[in-house]
Amino acid sequence: SRSPRGVIAVNAHAVKQEALACGADLCGIAPIARFEGAPAQLDPRQIFPAVRSVMVLGFRILRGCLRGAEEGTHFIAYNTMGYAGQNWVRMPMVMWNFCRWLEDRGQEAVPIPNIDYWSHTDLHTREPGPGGGPRPDWSLPVAPGRAAPDVWVHFRIAAFCAGLGEIGWGRILLTPQFGPRQRLGMVLTDAPLEPDPLYSGPPLCDRCMSCVRDCPGDALSRTESVK
Repeated sequence: SRSPRGVIAVNAHAVKQEALACGADLCGIAPIARFEGAPAQLDPRQIFPAVRSVMVLGFRILRGCLRGAEEGTHFIAYNTMGYAGQNWVRMPMVMWNFCRWLEDRGQEAVPIPNIDYWSHTDLHTREPGPGGGPRPDWSLPVAPGRAAPDVWVHFRIAAFCAGLGEIGWGRILLTPQFGPRQRLGMVLTDAPLEPDPLYSGPPLCDRCMSCVRDCPGDALSRTESVK
């Protein structure tokens, strides 16, 4: 259903200004064409077939939230203010108001919060294999050829597609504004917005390998990378 006021034209500049006014710290826009070839379980079109633009919102992690972790004295500031509070409190409220603004202008707006959908995957089962796929006894497609719920659009790749930054060696999104310190959310819309170019500024990852050195699980290689 559309707004009773009908469709009010919106443009990329107005959309970004409203996203920032609602409380986001970053906003980038990707055309759906940049997701061509994505696996069905990662494809925004499985959620909203009429999507034309993917808006990625960035929410900065306060620098001070990491101070206690660096000193080994106070970890809860990051857990609450930098992670859970961002994902479960701040981000949903910002996206709620932002999507309401879009709906009031007759545009479809599908919020995709950064809240874990892991209950439907086999990541936590003891079955052999790499894990990460839908559990056949839990999550079934509604029709042949469709993705199983829940579709999980890759936030960091979407942010790269929206021009917000680049993926560093440690697989973390890096932005010029905040480095690795942001959480991400998405809004899918049928509005034909002018897209942002892919990031082409100075390299943000200098291959210092601090991510490799500091990873407590030794999960990152200094020499091997997978794209």
